[in-house]
Amino acid sequence: MGWLSPLLLYYLPLTVAIGTCLYQLAVVIAAFRFRGEKEPRADFTPPVSVLKPLRGIEPHFYETLSAYFRQEYPGYEIVFGVSDPKDPAIWTIAQLQREFPNIPVKVVVVQDAGGANPTNPKMAKLQQMVAEASHEILVISDADISVGPTYLRDVVRSLADARVGMVTCLYRGIQSGSLRSVIEALGMSSEFAGQVLLGRALGGPGGPGEMRFGLGATMATRKKQITEIGGLAPWANYLADDYILGNRIAAAGYKIHLSKTVVETLLPRRSWRELFHQQLRWARTIRACSPRGYPGLLFAYAAPLALIPALYHPTTLSLAVLDCALILRWIAAWASGVLVCRDRLIRNYFWLIPIRDLLALMVWVASFAGREIVWRQNRFRLESDGRIKAVASDK
Repeated sequence: MGWLSPLLLYYLPLTVAIGTCLYQLAVVIAAFRFRGEKEPRADFTPPVSVLKPLRGIEPHFYETLSAYFRQEYPGYEIVFGVSDPKDPAIWTIAQLQREFPNIPVKVVVVQDAGGANPTNPKMAKLQQMVAEASHEILVISDADISVGPTYLRDVVRSLADARVGMVTCLYRGIQSGSLRSVIEALGMSSEFAGQVLLGRALGGPGGPGEMRFGLGATMATRKKQITEIGGLAPWANYLADDYILGNRIAAAGYKIHLSKTVVETLLPRRSWRELFHQQLRWARTIRACSPRGYPGLLFAYAAPLALIPALYHPTTLSLAVLDCALILRWIAAWASGVLVCRDRLIRNYFWLIPIRDLLALMVWVASFAGREIVWRQNRFRLESDGRIKAVASDK
C-alpha cells in the first residue's frame, strides 16, 4: 500500500484545488445575480434615529461624523453613545452641533459599559441608546463608517415593506497608505463580500436569497423588531452583535435585506501583529457564528490551494487547474469587489490577491487552534455559542 501515500499527496490537494475553482465560479454567479436585482423605489422617509456608538477618536473622525449631519433626508436625529464622559469624541460632537444646529443630537453616556465585565461594551451602549431614541426607525452603524449624502434615504426605503426586519450593507476598506492596510482592504471587498454574497445566494430555511445575519457597517431596523427579540440585554455577552441581531430578527420571521448601498471604512494603521490579532478575531468570530459553514471557507483561498498540487507534481492537469483557479479568483474579486462594492483598490492591487489568499489561509488554519481573541487590548475566550468571557491576566 506504499503507493497510496503519493496518490493522496497529489489527488487530494488537486481535488481541493478544483473545489476552489467551483467556489470562485459560485461567487461570480452570486455577484452578478445580486447586481441584477432591483432595489425598492418606495418614497419612504419616516423620522429616523441614527445610533453611533463611539469610543475615542478614529482616523478622519470629523469628516466621517460630519457626513451624518449632511444627509439629504427630511427628518432625523443622531444619538451618540460613549462610555466615558471625558471621551474626546464628545468635543468633536460639540463642534458638529455648533456647525449643524438644525440636526437634533443626543449624547448618551453609559459608564462602565464593559470594564472588568466581559459584556460587549457596544451592546451595553446600544441598550441605552435605543431607549433614548425618539423614533421608531433605527439606523445603527459602526463608528468608523463613512457614508454618502443619500445614505439614509437609500437604506431606510426598504423598510417600507413590513416583512423586512433589517437592512444591512456591504463595505469597502480605504487603505491608510501601508501594505498592511492594502492587504486588509483587499480582504473586505475581494474576499468577505464574496462570502456574504454567496451565503445570501445559497440562502437559509426560507430559500435562496435569504440572509440570516447583519453587518455592523449598517443595521437599519425598528424598535418593534428589537422588542420582539427580547431587547438587547439577552445578547450583551456576545461579540458578534451584528450577526446576533440579524440572526434573531430573521428567526422572528422577518427578512434581512442586503442594500445596494456600499459604505466605507477608513482602516487604521496597524502593525503586522495587530493585523494578525484583528484577522484572527474576525475568523474565530465567524467560526463561532457559523460552525457548519466555516470549514467550507477553505475553498475561498484559491491561489495557495491550487499551487500545492502544481508544485508537488506539475502535470498538465495540475497546471491547468492552477491557471483556472487564478483566473476565476481574479474574476470573483472583480465581480464582488468592483462590480458590487465599486472598490477601485481591486483594480490597482489585483496582483496582491494571491498574497492576501496565502495570509488569509494561514489565519484560517490558526483559527482552529484555540478560542482566545484579543479585542481592544483585552483577552477574551470566545465560547462555541458566540459568547465572550474575559481571560484572567497573567500579571
